[in-house]
Amino acid sequence: MAAQNDPGLGEKLVVRRGRVDSVDLYEIKEHELDMLEKGSPASLQLNFAIFLLSLAFSAILTLSSAVIQPPILETVYVVIAVVGTLLGGYLLIMWWRTKQSIDEIVAKIRKRIPAEVLQEEPPAPPALPAAPSSDQTPAG
Repeated sequence: MAAQNDPGLGEKLVVRRGRVDSVDLYEIKEHELDMLEKGSPASLQLNFAIFLLSLAFSAILTLSSAVIQPPILETVYVVIAVVGTLLGGYLLIMWWRTKQSIDEIVAKIRKRIPAEVLQEEPPAPPALPAAPSSDQTPAG
């Protein structure tokens, strides 16, 4: 019922088209599209690595610059420093090994059409027929 009351239904859509010489179409795989959409999963590893290493660095600085009275609190800082350093280092190494940037994916997709094919000139469009001379009167 809402469609009957919509004033935009009677309007016509105007489509304007500018001609181009050629169009290059690239086929991409589903996982490549997902990577382009979501970004690399390695970026999450890098974020956690930075967080954990920052936390560990803060704990190490606290241990080296402050006197911590309860021994259990000092143990907590040591555990945070060790775990943060180990996990942060592990995630940083995993990020370095698995990083795949968007530029690499785009370059892989672009390689599917050889460069020499892209360099070639497209064939010239067929010539249009000559316009009729203006000395003729229209029939009708």
